[in-house]
Amino acid sequence: MIDHTMPSVRRVPAGAKFARLVTSAACGAALIASAAYAQSAKPAAPATTTVTTAAPAKSSADTRKEAMASLEARYVCGPASADEFGLRIVWQTEPLVTRDAVLHIVNASPDSVWFGDSSGSIVRLRRDNGETVWRSSTFQGIERMLALEYLPTERNDNVYVVTELGSVIMDAATGNLLKRTRFSQLPSNVPAIYGQTMIYGTNTGLSSWFLYATGYNWRATTLGGHVVAPVTIAGDIAIVGSTNGTVLAMDAPSAGIRWSRKLSAGVETPIATDSQACYVASHDQSLWAFDQMRGRVLWQYFTQTSLRNPPVRIADGLYLQIPGEGLVSFTPLPDNKPDGEVLWKSKAPGNIIGRIDTNVMAWDRSTHTLSAVDVGTGRIVHQVILPKVEAIQFSPMIDGDVFIAAKDGAVERLESLTRKPSNTGGDAKNAEPASARTTIVAPAVGGASSKRPG
Repeated sequence: MIDHTMPSVRRVPAGAKFARLVTSAACGAALIASAAYAQSAKPAAPATTTVTTAAPAKSSADTRKEAMASLEARYVCGPASADEFGLRIVWQTEPLVTRDAVLHIVNASPDSVWFGDSSGSIVRLRRDNGETVWRSSTFQGIERMLALEYLPTERNDNVYVVTELGSVIMDAATGNLLKRTRFSQLPSNVPAIYGQTMIYGTNTGLSSWFLYATGYNWRATTLGGHVVAPVTIAGDIAIVGSTNGTVLAMDAPSAGIRWSRKLSAGVETPIATDSQACYVASHDQSLWAFDQMRGRVLWQYFTQTSLRNPPVRIADGLYLQIPGEGLVSFTPLPDNKPDGEVLWKSKAPGNIIGRIDTNVMAWDRSTHTLSAVDVGTGRIVHQVILPKVEAIQFSPMIDGDVFIAAKDGAVERLESLTRKPSNTGGDAKNAEPASARTTIVAPAVGGASSKRPG
């Protein structure tokens, strides 16, 4: 059916239709070309381009540097710093300090490392691998811990925690508290150990003998002033100084006086000794060398300042940090040198705490600087700042293990690269003379030489 409202469609021959289609397409193409030309004739709008700049690839050197920095940060003393001093890291513990407490003491014995903090917490670690043997408490958090001594005998295996008021005896195998004792004379410093006695000074001017196994306050000898520095044990002689200038050599087994000297000013640092002499740094601006048996003056080195650092006698050397002069090396027993003999002076800060190979190690706690100083020339061989370190102990002092404790109580053991690795570091070759053992009490670095029970 046809819709008559629409116009009729005229049929066109096929050829004519094709010609019109071509003509129409050509016109359309012309119109498109004309529009494109008109569009191109207009001013072009500024193009907005987003440029993505690729981050420069890190070099292998930068990547290695970052990895080494991260590794160093994980340790109290990192592997790179340790290597500079000829040391390798054996182990490091997690932080051992009780919450809200601070490190008080770290001490090493042949098979263990002992740790104590201000809350009265005691930790025994295995020396070979740093594992915790036990953790216990003395419940003495209000008292400052002065020493932590492992003193086994034939009849017992005990550790003694010395505080400002008394001694706490603990079973070394289990950490169980066995006994408490009180001092009749309160100690003012770290006790020295001789046989079955602890010998310590007091603020009332006494050197006191305490039988630690029984808790008996045995004897006391009067010096006067204040006995600030720990007693030094040299063989069977106990030597100590006082703030009133008295230097006293006493018979260690009997507490009797062998000789005394009176200086013009006080002594507040530990006295260094060897088999023949003792060396005293005094506020009278002098380093004195006295004959150990009779107290005769061997030589006197005069300085321009009061001496407050301890002289250190180690291997064949004598060292003292002197304000204005630096770290000074002396010949301990010079021939015909009444004013002493200086070998060299170094700018290394701090006091000598040990020796590794041909270098003595100086530690300055105020700047946390550890320096290796050549024993022959005084040249600073290596130096590094260890901001985390609170205490350092060499055990033994010559070519021994190094125990480092951080403020948070992380303890690290290092050993010499030149020594054959061992489980404990307590082999016969490196066995520590009893007179060379040093207890580290935080924050001060230093302590009294002591003789182990026979």
